[in-house]
Amino acid sequence: MREYDKSAVDLANVALTQILTFHHKREVIAPSPMSSSGLLHHYTTADGLKGIIETNELWATSAYFLNDSAEITYGYGVLKEVLDDWIANNPRPKGSLALGLARDFRRWFGEDLLKKDVVTPIYLACFCQEDNLLSQWRAYGQSGGYSLGFSVPREIAGQGFKPEPNTYTSKWAKVEYDRSDQARKCKAILDPMLAIFDDPDTAQAIVTVAEHPQVGYARISRAIADILLDEIVTFKNEAFKIEKEWRVVVRQQELTKQGTDDGGTTPLAIHFRTSRGMVVPYVKLIPTDPAKKLPVASIRSGPTLDKTTAGMAVSLILDRNGFSGVRVQGSEISVRF
Repeated sequence: MREYDKSAVDLANVALTQILTFHHKREVIAPSPMSSSGLLHHYTTADGLKGIIETNELWATSAYFLNDSAEITYGYGVLKEVLDDWIANNPRPKGSLALGLARDFRRWFGEDLLKKDVVTPIYLACFCQEDNLLSQWRAYGQSGGYSLGFSVPREIAGQGFKPEPNTYTSKWAKVEYDRSDQARKCKAILDPMLAIFDDPDTAQAIVTVAEHPQVGYARISRAIADILLDEIVTFKNEAFKIEKEWRVVVRQQELTKQGTDDGGTTPLAIHFRTSRGMVVPYVKLIPTDPAKKLPVASIRSGPTLDKTTAGMAVSLILDRNGFSGVRVQGSEISVRF
């Protein structure tokens, strides 16, 4: 085993601890946004409703195959702009570790990921703040459609379901549509994180132990990149603001992990479906307690369906599959598509 300078390891460990403390304050101490109603709603077709209830599972689709083709790459572009601005307006001496890290992030997020030269596995299950939104019915309700209301646990990490198998981590995220707020959130991470490396002793220590598996440059840069990725997976173009979207993000994590998430060493079980002439990858989400049902609290049928007939069928399929206490209703919107 390679020997490392102990004083350099200690200084590098202090830097990593600062990063982890910053992350802890964001994840645990800072208030997490929650749905005011305690419910978030998943719009789907009749086939989708049938599949969710009969299999007791949801599907999280690869972010690169969703209806918005720039679902994830949009956020990479926002971060690249913020990094370009930081590099241009924060001059550092030649060899600055902070500047080198900023350039590495710009290359990774702004080139490798943005151009899809490197693809980070990210899976999304999409929800809406409202259960009777006309724009969502236009997408899912032209030949029927349903919105399923899921109870949202109050704990930060929980969502009532988990990946199957639980080798990746899943978490709720509220989508941010405002471009200026997106940039502000990126800066709120980059400014304090990059400032850590302006200390010459810290920078020299990290260079000295660069290959160290726990506190080396690669480990430290991955930790910061993980915090940035957690933020930008919530970004979406303002044109989609009417959707009022929340999402469950499923990915391998460097910092906050659940279950048996080992950072991607164990592959996630990927399944495939077809959509719009393409093969689409997805992963399964099952109840946190496999002995229980998914936390479905309400189901609303779309505006093109007869409320009485649709409600009767929904009640029957719920009862047949062991779901109880689910509020069933129809949309009051009067519309033709």
